[in-house]
Amino acid sequence: MKKLLIVCMLMTIGFGASAQFTLGPRVAITSTNLDIRENVADVKSGDAEFGFQYGAFARVKVPIVGLYVQPELLFSKTESTVTTNTSTVDLSFNRVDVPVMIGGKLGPLRINAGPSFSFLTSAESDVAGTVTDIKDNYSDTTVGFQAGIGVDFLKFVIDLKYEGSLSERFGESITAGGATFSTDERPSQLLLAVGFKLF
Repeated sequence: MKKLLIVCMLMTIGFGASAQFTLGPRVAITSTNLDIRENVADVKSGDAEFGFQYGAFARVKVPIVGLYVQPELLFSKTESTVTTNTSTVDLSFNRVDVPVMIGGKLGPLRINAGPSFSFLTSAESDVAGTVTDIKDNYSDTTVGFQAGIGVDFLKFVIDLKYEGSLSERFGESITAGGATFSTDERPSQLLLAVGFKLF
């Protein structure tokens, strides 16, 4: 995992010498729906909930091949709700996400896709005001993918992307509200992101 991140960073630095470079802040709204591993009696996930991301992006255009590489460093927060037979369980996850998008232009649109590396920093469950640390139930690192379309308008960078996972995402069983279930801390989600080119 670390070797792959280093390779991506070196690619970005190497391309920068002969390509146009862009850097700026980035924020995103996410729509997430929690997954439950198996059917458990009287346990179900709630409706999709909104989360957010903030951080920075860089873009390196490679004129020779007509593509660009866009690494991002984002701090993400997602929340989900699980309803059991006796109560409602609120789950929250904080992560550092590092997507590395590779894309090109098709008319005014950009089309891009690439791997997304995720590092879990905290995970908590809240049952009737009692907060429990559940980070140890999940993997510290997961690998996913992102794919989507985007457009540049003046200095704004706008993207609509879908994110899925390429690695095991489910955690160990959680007991809350009188029920035991396994959840996914990195579910599939839609992202609407806006960046601003500083230069």
